Amino acid sequence: MINRAAIFSHLEAVLFSAAKPVPLGLLSELFDCTEDAMKSILLDFEALLVSKKRGLRLKTSGLGYELVSAPESSAYVSKIRQKEDRLSPAAMETLAVVAFKQPVTKSEIEEIRGVNCEKVLKQLVSRDLIAELGRKETIGRPVLYGTTDTFLRSVGIESVDNLKEEFVN
Repeated sequence: MINRAAIFSHLEAVLFSAAKPVPLGLLSELFDCTEDAMKSILLDFEALLVSKKRGLRLKTSGLGYELVSAPESSAYVSKIRQKEDRLSPAAMETLAVVAFKQPVTKSEIEEIRGVNCEKVLKQLVSRDLIAELGRKETIGRPVLYGTTDTFLRSVGIESVDNLKEEFVN
């Protein structure tokens, strides 16, 4: 078996490269160890990131493990995020409607917002924040929209149910 430092290096590369949280079972398979051994490695890796004051932290969720920015780096991360292309107020409002009412149709969103939202929906789909979930069984069979895993990760929650709980609290 390779040494811990090498495992941490490879683990960091795998988690950094993954586009989404990596399940424990997959990590165990990649590193050819049991899930209990992988949990131990992940705990040690998490402790190393904190003790070395690295800019990353290990986040555990129901979906698996992923690297996120350290809370103490938030001022710097927020500066770069402000420079990135941000969502317009109309897009944020539409996204909120989709998140809380999903599955929801374009006409239902427009009824709530009071304005046409076709362009905004296309923007949110292209950014992978919402997706077409299917079609409603009604006249015209309109498209049903819902949030994606990308949306859930961007707001730091595991599920839409958790989003609704956070909003209530």
